Amino acid sequence: MSKESLHEILGDIERSVRDLTGAEAVPAEAEQRRDHTRQSVLEQVERLRDEVDAVHAPELIGVLRHLYWQQPGIHGRPLAEAAGLHLHEMLAAIGPAPSGIQCADCGTELLRTSRSWKPPARYGPPLCPDCLSLERDARSRTWRVASLRSRIVAEAQVQARAMDWRAPAELVLAFPPLSQGASRGSTADQQEGVWRGWENAG
Repeated sequence: MSKESLHEILGDIERSVRDLTGAEAVPAEAEQRRDHTRQSVLEQVERLRDEVDAVHAPELIGVLRHLYWQQPGIHGRPLAEAAGLHLHEMLAAIGPAPSGIQCADCGTELLRTSRSWKPPARYGPPLCPDCLSLERDARSRTWRVASLRSRIVAEAQVQARAMDWRAPAELVLAFPPLSQGASRGSTADQQEGVWRGWENAG
């Protein structure tokens, strides 16, 4: 290898190393600039709080609402502290934000209550709080009826094979017993189709 070629290769390596060093410095500079500007924003929020002299002034709440929902680079807790509030106080003051997601049942737009909010879709499509509550009530009512019926059947003293009394038991459960020894149960039992004392029906 000639001296010229060796010199050229060493020069290329040196330039590449300089480029690499410069490239590695860019993220660090960007992070430093981001931290500086974030701190500057928080300081401006403190100035605004001191100027309006009220933590619930409309101007301050409007700024907090924008920064919290539209600027995820500004962390929630330092933002609240800059405004002289606790995080939960700030969230209550700025209110929820539209999520762009509709309830699968009624079509109401779901609201984000925090940055970590996720649509309630654990057991199916997303539902608003009202529809979710109705679904839970219906599921709970179905389980309660099935559990009560199962307990009543389990407690019954039937002296026969299961196949012999299954059909009559289902018929008696489906229709109110009329025998003197059978109790009609509470109003809730009647509405839910549960009749106590069915095994006494003649």
